Amino acid sequence: MNKKSVFWEVYFWFIIICFVGALGFLVLNEEDVFLTNNYSRMFDVFFLIVIIISSLGIRGYRHEKKYFSKEIWIFFFFLILVDSINYLFFEYNYFFLKNISYLSLSVILFPWYFALYKYTFKMNELWGTYHNY
Repeated sequence: MNKKSVFWEVYFWFIIICFVGALGFLVLNEEDVFLTNNYSRMFDVFFLIVIIISSLGIRGYRHEKKYFSKEIWIFFFFLILVDSINYLFFEYNYFFLKNISYLSLSVILFPWYFALYKYTFKMNELWGTYHNY
């Protein structure tokens, strides 16, 4: 096994564990059940489920396997991209320490975005020639 495939395998399991843990904390946080907006919590749960499912793109990229269809991956890619940009613009704070957390989260998630992009748009031989977007 080469270093590149070891990196992607470790990164895949790291992302899965982090996002499942975040989903668990979001759902099981009993203090916020009655104090927060339930629609906002449902939105967060929905996006975490989409993110966990889209993490299969890392595995598909590494193993060159087909999961779902290319149209679903295009939808997931743009949905995640819009959500990330939304998170940056609407949650951005001029407080320096908070900005460092945004930067570190972006650095951690950059390989995931890269793998999702490559899996969705650059692996045309996997998806077939009729899907040349």
